[in-house]
Amino acid sequence: MSDPISAQELGRFRQAMFLGLARQQLAVPERLQSLIAAASEREPALKVLALAGQRQRFERPTVEPRAEPVPEAARRLHEDPRPIMPEAARRLLLRLANGVDKTLADAVVCTAVRRAMRAGFRLHPFDLPRLIGHIKGDARCLGLAERAYLSLADFSTKPDAPSLLHAEITRENWIEFPKGHRLTFLREQRRKDPTAARALLETVFKSEPAAMRADLLGAMDVGLNTDDLPFLESLTADRSESVRNVALRLTARVPGTPAFATRLAEASRCFVRPESGLSGVLKRVGLASSSQIVFKPPVAAADHRAMLAGLFEGFSPAEIARAAGLSTTEVMEALPEGIVIEALCDRPLRDRDDESVAQLIARRLAVIEAGQHSLVPMLAWLVNNLPGSLPADIGTALLSSGAWQAALQRFKEATAPAAMKDDCTLIWTAAVLPSELLATFQDATAGLLPATSRTARDFADFALTLETLQPRNR
Repeated sequence: MSDPISAQELGRFRQAMFLGLARQQLAVPERLQSLIAAASEREPALKVLALAGQRQRFERPTVEPRAEPVPEAARRLHEDPRPIMPEAARRLLLRLANGVDKTLADAVVCTAVRRAMRAGFRLHPFDLPRLIGHIKGDARCLGLAERAYLSLADFSTKPDAPSLLHAEITRENWIEFPKGHRLTFLREQRRKDPTAARALLETVFKSEPAAMRADLLGAMDVGLNTDDLPFLESLTADRSESVRNVALRLTARVPGTPAFATRLAEASRCFVRPESGLSGVLKRVGLASSSQIVFKPPVAAADHRAMLAGLFEGFSPAEIARAAGLSTTEVMEALPEGIVIEALCDRPLRDRDDESVAQLIARRLAVIEAGQHSLVPMLAWLVNNLPGSLPADIGTALLSSGAWQAALQRFKEATAPAAMKDDCTLIWTAAVLPSELLATFQDATAGLLPATSRTARDFADFALTLETLQPRNR
């Protein structure tokens, strides 16, 4: 038989069989009738059914070849110009991520990835599914490759979202980036040209939701000057309370304004020279400096820490000293441990005044040493806020401090499982130390049990390996 049974004829055969021949008569094609007649001992319907079945056995489904388009995000992921992290560092990063306590995983992995990015590397594409959940909330960990993977993996957002696929942020595309990138970019623009950066913000400000407006406005804290006052004062009537509060806070940080003068006067009044009869007692309890200047905060508010942070942020010790009629050294020596020093670090961190930051950190370490306080709050703050590692001299002072040595001895003598667990002293020390001190750190922790030091030593191994692999011309 030269002509095959057509698909239409097979369809009619099946329909007739399903419905029943009593309801729909079987129509046998003329070219099959001779074959049906040759096998007279069988029912015609059965012969047709057998022939149709044999015909279907040799059918081959045809699929029209069609190439699926490659998503733009996939292309962009591989266009990231940074070199992929070498295999040696990659294995150590995965070992760190797999071994760290789950409650610390996000913070530790983010810290390690930030270190890798400072070294000039990007994550291996095969490692992104494992690590992206830890780092996606930290803009400092998201280069082009990581943002492109987020676009591919996050089905809740629009595919190939422009905010994730731009190679670099510019004045033309900055509003399309995620919030963390936008805030960093706006602060960079303020460092270069505060007026132009403010104009850039004003063009998009009204179209942003309230939460974003408050965050973007907060990024104007770099380079504040009297030219910013008209814009800030116009926002005191904003429909969002959070925006109004940020505008008032920034206005109080503009030098020359009444609010700035009032706040500076209140801050300076916290540094007083006590009566002679009290100075000896205050010295013995660690509240007086060698120059007998003591820190006496205002009456405690409902949120004492927030009150102190708002009072001192944006000031330098030199400004407070001038207002108080003291020397900068006297003010520095009277600074208490904790929130006040953190608030005073705010301005030099924004202005990238590394020397002032180092002096304040050294002062905080000295206060911790004198009062035998825990190092953990300071170390955790440094991990989150310091853009790089500690200066070598402060790192050396940290490792040789009585507080750090006491923590090390406590871990060595621990017998209970809870006491053996690192309270973050070790891991955050490894995270903030410069590379040249990590070998010293490893030697100091060599005698500790693996359950105590494993995560910190894994981090140190990773950081040291990065140092040997750093790409040239970064």
